[in-house]
Amino acid sequence: MVLNMPFDEPQGSLTAYDFSVNRADGMVVGSNFVTGKQGNCIQFDGRGYCHIPQNIISLTGNFSLLAWLKRGEMPDGFSGKRLGFWFAWNDINGYRETWINLSNDWNYIAIVKEGLSVSIYLNAQLIETITLPVQPTGFAVLQDIYFTEYGYGLLDEVNVYNIALSQEEISRLLNSMAQLNYFIDGINFKEWDVIVSESNGVLDLPKLKTPTALDWPDYHGKVVDLTHKRLDVREIELKCWMKATGKMNFVTKLNSFLDMFQKDGTQRLTVDIHPTKPLLFEVYNDSGISISKKWNDNLMIGTFTLKLVEPDPLKRVVRHQRISEATKTLTITLTSDKAVTIYWGDGAKEEIYGTKISRSHQYNKDGIYYAIIAGVIEEITNFSTNGIVVWNKL
Repeated sequence: MVLNMPFDEPQGSLTAYDFSVNRADGMVVGSNFVTGKQGNCIQFDGRGYCHIPQNIISLTGNFSLLAWLKRGEMPDGFSGKRLGFWFAWNDINGYRETWINLSNDWNYIAIVKEGLSVSIYLNAQLIETITLPVQPTGFAVLQDIYFTEYGYGLLDEVNVYNIALSQEEISRLLNSMAQLNYFIDGINFKEWDVIVSESNGVLDLPKLKTPTALDWPDYHGKVVDLTHKRLDVREIELKCWMKATGKMNFVTKLNSFLDMFQKDGTQRLTVDIHPTKPLLFEVYNDSGISISKKWNDNLMIGTFTLKLVEPDPLKRVVRHQRISEATKTLTITLTSDKAVTIYWGDGAKEEIYGTKISRSHQYNKDGIYYAIIAGVIEEITNFSTNGIVVWNKL
């Protein structure tokens, strides 16, 4: 992947972040972010655009461009319903084009170039194949609108690969967007054949800590201080079931899974709801786990409820990708009168407070890391980072 733009920025953002290794962040001009296919998306009104300064696609090589697209409703009721794919090369009549009709819904578009062959897919179905006589010098995706300078509609989850993806791979990418996965310290629950059937408390607002109150005998009720509200811990319940191929296999996998919650400190619970914006929690188990089971020498199923506590329930999340020694360092700078905890995402953590305090952390292995800044984050000021803020408040 050489470009990964989920367009999940909040309204008013002037930058569209690229989550690939290239960090080819786009400059947003005259466009806004609204609710999209997954999270937010970018909305174009015929005048605005998103400019990517880097040259991402090598036109003479193989590539695949995938995106969710929804056409806008034009005032005349007719324009904008077709999408065109146009390839050109250095010749007077040097171009090829093809057009497809779009429904008034989200459409998954894929353009795959392999050698001199270009395949167009709509919702993972092959629609058209174009054979070019020579390597192209440019290409465009066009909309049949002739009275605006740019496109009119919604765009979400734009991904570019420097290889030609197969139809099976495109279909798999389309289907994977609907999957939900749970991880503990980076390991998928499915490694232990543990399936989460129901979750509670993940997105709930934790209850308030008991505020200071005065009970005057000659007044009705109480005088309650409701300034600077503070939240109690977050309590999470995951209703799970686990399958195994017999008694010994069940015991072995169960013990391995439960050992994850016996380690020192908190464990990182990740709920993977989105390719670049997972839900993250630093949790521990304080009430044990009771397993309901029936012993069986063949297929065996056990059910249990995993109860977890998050001591720091309010947080900001920053994403960082290490691809080399040059990109190993994530830096966070902030001002806070109250101590906040930074969980760096690789097991390390530290508490900081003060004016324009800057902390840098070096990751030893290549990969994607999510740092959590937990505490009274609503009072943090002067915040800056070389990472990407994926959740300003979670």
